[in-house]
Amino acid sequence: MSTNGDNTKSKRPAMTAFKQQQLRAWQPILTPLPVIITFLVVGTIFIPVGVVLLLASRSVQEYSVRYDDTTDCQSAIGSNSSSPLCSVNITITDTMKAPVYLYYRLDNFYQNHRRYVKSRSDKALQGNYITSTSDLDTCDPIANNGSSTDISSYYFPCGLIAASFFNDTITMSGQNGVGSPTTLDPTGIAWTSDLNKKFGPIDPRNANQSLLLPNLHPGFDQKNEDFIVWMRTAALPNFRKLYRRILQDVQPGTYTFTIENHFPVESFSGKKWIVLSTTSWIGGRNDFLGWAFIAVGIVCFVQGVAFAIKHKVSPRKLGDTKYLDWNK
Repeated sequence: MSTNGDNTKSKRPAMTAFKQQQLRAWQPILTPLPVIITFLVVGTIFIPVGVVLLLASRSVQEYSVRYDDTTDCQSAIGSNSSSPLCSVNITITDTMKAPVYLYYRLDNFYQNHRRYVKSRSDKALQGNYITSTSDLDTCDPIANNGSSTDISSYYFPCGLIAASFFNDTITMSGQNGVGSPTTLDPTGIAWTSDLNKKFGPIDPRNANQSLLLPNLHPGFDQKNEDFIVWMRTAALPNFRKLYRRILQDVQPGTYTFTIENHFPVESFSGKKWIVLSTTSWIGGRNDFLGWAFIAVGIVCFVQGVAFAIKHKVSPRKLGDTKYLDWNK
């Protein structure tokens, strides 16, 4: 209550430890010895961990070849053939233990652009029956063909991501061109959560009254794992996406990859690669994490040693106030 006798409530907080900010707290005081020990321990742990991560990354076998700049593929993409074929070779020097993963890699393709990422209709991708075109407005600027506002002029699926679907197809020859082509498994390349929850077949009622984007083949299925992999947008402009799995060992030799070259990259100065890789317990090949641990460990260890020398040569007593201006 207020002190002037009226009935208005006081704005003063209640006299509790919480509201008066009097809760018990731990306020550690950093002294030289714990700091030195902490730096040395962090350095001692991080450096071996970094070495282990680096060795695991280096154990991954990886081969890659760029194919968009070859004369064969440049002429193929400009041809009028329905199947513009070109080929590149990769020579394997050591046996690659199964499973082996085949990726396609794109450089300078910005899937992380805000307008690009938003251009999709999750409701339609889940296979729901769409009766209102407002459910497809999020696909702008590629929602329909512009001929009318009726749903029959809308694309299923729609949006920039679907319209730019990577539609090159890749096959792999047998070892040194001998025998049957290597079996490339198209299943198990998409995230299980995406496959089971985020994507479903286009509702037949919509499929019968709508349009299909020009880069998608007739009878296209939204449960297609290549499509689902593409729809999970990459965070960086240079990225790779899983294309196929090889479930048997890949023996040393030269393998020819034949590509139906439909996906143009010249307009945005892009590059296309084929990548063949194994994995380790930390995933694919990536030296950055190992070097990061090693670098942090070295910095911490060096700082710990430097602080220890400084503390040994010219120690400062705890609570020493000789550096305060009013005590000089």
